[in-house]
Parts: sequence; C-alpha cells; structure tokens
Amino acid sequence: MVATVGAARRTGKRALGATAASFAAGLVTGSALVFGGLGLAGTIFRPGSAFLVSAAALAGAAVGADAAGLRVRPQIRAQVPERWRQTMPLPRAVFLYGSLLGTGVTTFVPAAAAWALMALALALGNVTLALLVGLCLAVGRALPVLVFAPLGDEAAALRLVTERPAALRAVRGLAALSLAIGVAALVAGEVRASTTVASPAGDPSAAGLDLAWQTPGVGGFLRRNGVTSQLPGNDPAIGDTLVAWHTGDLVTVAARDTLTPVTQLTIPGVQKLAVSAHWLVYRARRPDGSLEIDAQSLTSSAPPIVVTARPAGQLGRPVVVGGLVLFHVANSTGSWITAFDLTTGKRRTVLRSTDAQLLNPSVFDGNVVYGRNSRCSQQVRLVGIAGGPERVLYQLPALAGSDMGRERGHTGQGSHLPCGAKPPKPTAKILWTTAFASSGAYVTILRPVGGGRTTPALLRLGR
Repeated sequence: MVATVGAARRTGKRALGATAASFAAGLVTGSALVFGGLGLAGTIFRPGSAFLVSAAALAGAAVGADAAGLRVRPQIRAQVPERWRQTMPLPRAVFLYGSLLGTGVTTFVPAAAAWALMALALALGNVTLALLVGLCLAVGRALPVLVFAPLGDEAAALRLVTERPAALRAVRGLAALSLAIGVAALVAGEVRASTTVASPAGDPSAAGLDLAWQTPGVGGFLRRNGVTSQLPGNDPAIGDTLVAWHTGDLVTVAARDTLTPVTQLTIPGVQKLAVSAHWLVYRARRPDGSLEIDAQSLTSSAPPIVVTARPAGQLGRPVVVGGLVLFHVANSTGSWITAFDLTTGKRRTVLRSTDAQLLNPSVFDGNVVYGRNSRCSQQVRLVGIAGGPERVLYQLPALAGSDMGRERGHTGQGSHLPCGAKPPKPTAKILWTTAFASSGAYVTILRPVGGGRTTPALLRLGR
C-alpha cells in the first residue's frame, strides 16, 4: 500500500496529498461503517454485563498474544484487488483500498487487538464510543502508509517490516498496551459504583448537562454549567429549556437559563413536578387523601388532563419527555411502570412485576432507568422503552435478609434458596428516585440516620 499511495509522487506533491487524503478517507469510512454498525447493534440488543466480561476476557487474551508476539489467529490472508489500481484513477482506487482495510476484517490482520476491538465495540452499546474505537483503528493503519509513502523508498519500508521483525513486534506491543489501557478504563467505568453529587439531596431531575434536586428542609437547587444555585421553591424539575418549582400550592415554570417565570399556576395539594416544552405534569393530593397525576398544557388554556388517580402511597413521581408521561404504580398485587401519551390518550404498561417493586422511572433517548427492589437485591436498571435486554447500573443488597433454608447441621435436601447458596447481608439503605439524561443516570439513596429517619444522598451512576 505504501507503493500504491507513493506512486502519486510522479505527478507532484499535490497529487500525492490528494491520494493520501483519499486513502485516509477510505480508512475512516470503512471503520465507521463496521464499528458504527457494531455500536448501533449494541444499543439495540444490549448484550449485557456477561457479554462485556467475555469481551474484556477476549481483549485480555489479545493483549497477551500481541505482547508475546504470537501468531494472529484467526488470520485473513486476502489481499486488496490489484485490478482496481490498474483500471481506476489512483485516488478512487486507494479510497476503495482504504475502505477495505478500515473494516479491519477483509484483509491481513496485523494484530490480535483488531478482533478484540470489534467485540468491545459491540459490548459498549454506544455508537459514539464505538466510532471512536474504529477511528483509532483507522489511524493506526493509516500512519505507516502516510509516513513512508512520501519518502519514495518502498524497499526500505518493506525491509523494515520483513528483515527487522522487532519493528513489527514494537507496533504490536504498542497495540497491546493501548488495548490494555482501553479495557481497564472500560471495565473501571462499568463497575464504578457511583459518584456522590450532593448530600443531603434527592429527587433528581436532569436535562442535557443540567441537574436539579431537592435538599430537605432547604429547598430546590439547580446545577447549570458547573454552577449550583438555590431555587426559590421546592421539588424542582427540569425539561427542555424550562425549570419548574412550587412554593406551597403556587407552581412556577421558568426559563432554565435566566429563571424568568413563564407561567404560574395554583395547584392545591401539589407534591411533585415534571416539565417539558409543552407540558407541566404534577402529582397532587386530593382532599380525600388519594393521589392523582395531572398534565397541564403550557401552550393552550385547555383544562388539565387527568392521567391517573390512586389511593395514597401507590403513585410514584411522574416524568415527562415531549408528550410522554411515565410513572410507577405499586399496590398489594404487584407494581408496574405505565407510559401515557398526552397527545393520543393511549397508555401502555412498560414493565410489570408481581414479586418486585418497580420504582420511579426516568426516560432518555428511548431508554428507561428505574429502580427494582426485590427479595434478593435493590437495583437500578436500564432497559429500552420498547423492551429488550436489561442492564444493571447499580446494586445494593436487599432490605431484609434470609436464612439458609435449613437448620444448621441438617441436610439441605428440599430447601429453597431464592437468593443463592449464600444469603446476602441486608442493608438499611434504600434506592429511591431516578433521573436520566445525556449527562448520565442518577439515583437517590436514602440512608438511615437513627430514630427511624433517613437522609437522602444523590449519586451519579456509571453507564
């Protein structure tokens, strides 16, 4: 490939530059198609933590193989079609050559790391990160060609690789080191438990890079562009370009950047808020003590839409994205998360369980983050709003322990151990409300402080 790109030297530096640029563009295109596709597949199918562990193990094996200079297996011994160079203009031919090489799997594979990168791109479940992986692979393949092609000594480049294998070993060693650092960062990011954002703080609401929360006994706070400021009210919610809070029964909806009020409403018994560009959604207590979730249009004078009404203690905090409202319901028969379309009036059950509490959903980019409290654990999970595999973002032990299923010294035959052979040690901490935006996923942890009281802490979770 050095000789092919370098052939453009005969017609001048400008032609060489154009040919080299075509080759680099082809590499980027091929890598983007393959790795972008793998990242997209990861977002759709959500392979889960087990696949991530397998991908990390494969990457570890690739690191060892490249560091030790072992043969790359499996190997593809195909070459790029030489007839392209003979029948096409040189820039077009090298663009097509680059597209093939950029895929990483259509020609000779120089390092085992290439195979591991594909598994990692799928495991990431993130198109942007997968594209970055592909870009790094494209850069790695482009550099040797772009360095040697202008020198005009293809034979020297060939001798460097064939007669001095230490050079190739050094390249594979660098690939192994880079892959090891990348895997370590990936695994660290996935297993990172959390980062405390604020304490005491809870009931988060997120939009873009902004975050709002409630501090008990103090009021609402908004963190915007790294600056935290107190809001003139309680239970803040943010969405699109707006922020909402309430002082008693008076609800204020304001511009998020200036806090200039857009509208004010008096809502008797208002408790929790959610806001989008066109809707204010709220949970309020009725005079009889029951709860209801309503939605008020911010762009018309139409009366509020009653989304649902339930006895006290059964309704969670609502969230709204566009015109879609999500909330949880929990009663003695089970719990479920409902999505209600304010435009059509249609509702559907997103998730349902009869043996676990499904709590306080948040939605962003077609995915739902919610709490799941069961007999064996408390988890924050992520799942597509249309269903599919779920991923655990954070986990705590259950609130209650369990015994061994038998008395000590007796046989375990016939015993039932729902949480495995080793019962988990219970915790007094409680997972509660969530938020989800491009900045990350958030959850409130209620921590015991004595006397039956708890204090909230707001955590940002690794994704």
